Amino acid sequence: MSELLFYLPIIGGGVCIETANSFRVVDGSVASIAARESRQIGRPLASVGSQAAAQQTRSAKVSPLIPIFVFSLAMPMLFQIGPTRLSPYRLVLVVTFLPCLIAWLSGSVGRIRLPDILIFLTAVWGAVVLIGQHGIDTGVQSAGIFVIETFGTFLFARKYIRDVVAFRRMVSSLVLMVIFLLPFAIYENFVGSPILIELLGKVFSVYNVIGSEMRLGLRRAQGTFEYSILFGVVCSSAFALSFYVNGVMARRGEWLSTGLVAMAVLSSLSSGPLLSLVVQALLIGWDRITASVARRWGILAAIVAIAYIVVSFTSNRTPFDVFISYLTFNADTSYMRVHIWHYGTESVVRHPIFGLGLTEWDHPPWMGGSIDNFWLVTAVRYGIPGFLLVAGGFLSVCLGLGRLKNVSFHVAQCRKGLIVTLCGLAFAICTVHVWDAPYVLIMFLLGSGMWMFDPRNGSASASFAAQGARSRWANRSNQ
Repeated sequence: MSELLFYLPIIGGGVCIETANSFRVVDGSVASIAARESRQIGRPLASVGSQAAAQQTRSAKVSPLIPIFVFSLAMPMLFQIGPTRLSPYRLVLVVTFLPCLIAWLSGSVGRIRLPDILIFLTAVWGAVVLIGQHGIDTGVQSAGIFVIETFGTFLFARKYIRDVVAFRRMVSSLVLMVIFLLPFAIYENFVGSPILIELLGKVFSVYNVIGSEMRLGLRRAQGTFEYSILFGVVCSSAFALSFYVNGVMARRGEWLSTGLVAMAVLSSLSSGPLLSLVVQALLIGWDRITASVARRWGILAAIVAIAYIVVSFTSNRTPFDVFISYLTFNADTSYMRVHIWHYGTESVVRHPIFGLGLTEWDHPPWMGGSIDNFWLVTAVRYGIPGFLLVAGGFLSVCLGLGRLKNVSFHVAQCRKGLIVTLCGLAFAICTVHVWDAPYVLIMFLLGSGMWMFDPRNGSASASFAAQGARSRWANRSNQ
């Protein structure tokens, strides 16, 4: 409840004005906060004692832009400024892009590492492809949005999540956002209407209410997102993070939040989010069961590789076909996704370097135009280089964090929660394409763990542990 009271006063809006090919926000909290945050510069710490003191100072100043941004991802409002479609989260990213870029280039958020380079090249390559395929008039607008949503989001997380306390604030905001949407999702399951979109649609331009098939006698919850499956993917991103990061404090209600997140995922009744949930649950189970086993993650990788080889040699279908057939609710969906994979990969072979951009991909007229696979969409639009850069960003973050040594317990919990979440999402987006807020959330999560690479953050959880101890003592005193 105390965290809810913290969030409510800081969620404010602003008026966006277009001037000379740039945007500024006036009469709102976002611009003033971004300007103030851009002047903060980190200083090296001389000793472990001074690290703890400085950390306590920094922890008390966790940027309110973190919950503002997280909650803005769930706002379905759309604003048209000239030819550009904006939304609440895009306003935050536009306002903070330059301060975040300056902080990154100056080194005040840590040195530039491999994930930074890969995500930067992803944004640059995507912009080059879009401008090259569609020309200056059309391509520049799409390229600008792509750069803001890809590299701008990554930099936003790099700047404003710099320690374990800020990371935990991000996780708490994400979990609170999902739990807030849960009652409305359950209402939608039974009544059949996305009530929040309908209510906000009376005042703002919002996403369309989609016609959704009934599954298990329930309507698939759309929440405040464009499709039910996107709502489920967003909710699934909070599952492992809630388990590891909030569960560390072992306070009443923290473990309950993980179950509520799972309920929100289930309300989407979509295979992709359910796959993310299952993968995360299996990885959590493996982590708990094999806690005393050496090289346990290498063993798990070997098991997965062996299973892939066995399926390849024992089935008359490809492993992907087998994978898809078991991860859909009906045979028709499975059949269509297999064809999407085959025609999509043929398109990649025909356009391997620069892809097709936003041009319609080659497929039979009896097939729909959507590609339900984020990785495949990336390769079709931006060619093999675009796919390799995005996949490399995922791998560099997960493998890089996994190789860190001598991190504190609290940092290790944050690391495990983030890696398990990214692994679950990586599997989920094999069955769905993500764009707008869900895509931005994934880029945000990739950047949210970069502070862990900074060696001084290995002991940064000292104040976090003390803060938790004080909180538990206060709770017991009030009982």
